[in-house]
Amino acid sequence: MIRLDRRYAVWAVAFFALILIPGAAGYAGLGWELAQFTGWAGALACIALCGMPVRPREAVPPTLLSLRLHTAIGWAALIAAAMHAAGLVVDDPTVIEYLKPTAPPYQWAGIVALVLVLAVVVSSRTPVRRRWASHRGFQAVHVIAGCALTALITVHIVVTNRYVAGVGRRIWFLLAAGGALLLLLRSRRRSAADTTPQGLRRLVFGRHSRVVGGAVLLSAAAIAALSAGRVTTALRQPMIARAAAIPLDFPHGKHVAVNCLVCHHNYADGAGGDACISCHRGDRGDLLLGAEARFHAFCFDCHRHPSATLERHGPVSGCAVCHKVPAADR
Repeated sequence: MIRLDRRYAVWAVAFFALILIPGAAGYAGLGWELAQFTGWAGALACIALCGMPVRPREAVPPTLLSLRLHTAIGWAALIAAAMHAAGLVVDDPTVIEYLKPTAPPYQWAGIVALVLVLAVVVSSRTPVRRRWASHRGFQAVHVIAGCALTALITVHIVVTNRYVAGVGRRIWFLLAAGGALLLLLRSRRRSAADTTPQGLRRLVFGRHSRVVGGAVLLSAAAIAALSAGRVTTALRQPMIARAAAIPLDFPHGKHVAVNCLVCHHNYADGAGGDACISCHRGDRGDLLLGAEARFHAFCFDCHRHPSATLERHGPVSGCAVCHKVPAADR
């Protein structure tokens, strides 16, 4: 029986418990849930692979996955990510708006992550890998890409807020993702003839350890920044303005139990005699937030953390629930 290194064991318990989270996240329709769950599964697979490279190191066991299993999980992650993107568009065509240049940063993080996982998996094929002048150079690039992929996936999942709603789940996920990165900072196994001094060069990545270590720490810092709510809200605001607003037919009749001021807050002077832009495009940095990010935050926060007095609430089941041509214009 293999005795598992305590560092792996602690991380593994926290990480694999994440698999159970979708079961407590509410149900929003078969097609939408399948698409969301395949994305969740693909994301967890990528993060796990980042923390479990195949190069031997001073740990018990020295490697957790064989090269063949590592590669198979990588292909499975790619297929799951592709199913996630395609499934969302098929179930709700309005999602196409988030595949355009006007998509908010957290959606761009998901798009770039999908492209990156494709590049990592395809470049890992033996014919492609053998074209590299240095096998260790290939491994270093592969691991650095894995660090970037972990950070991008974490941005996408945390800001989407489908499965990690609430402070507890968010911190839990951030620790699991950050822990996978930090597991890379391990010493390699020392042979009898190894005279390499202690320090960064003793890490598992040898002469590339400084570059890999920098990528690990930079990615971990990006993940840690997501613990701040203001950061995640800002990442929901598109960087490129849309030429035309997406149609909106918000079902006010279904929200009569919610005070109007929750979304349409009271004016600063209590009279409503001034325009919105006097505050929201003024000098106060805490108010410089676009309508899309602000109202999406209202929707997510309420539907993921509803008041006990509300009934028949549920997780947001797509864009088309609200974003459709108003009945008066049909």
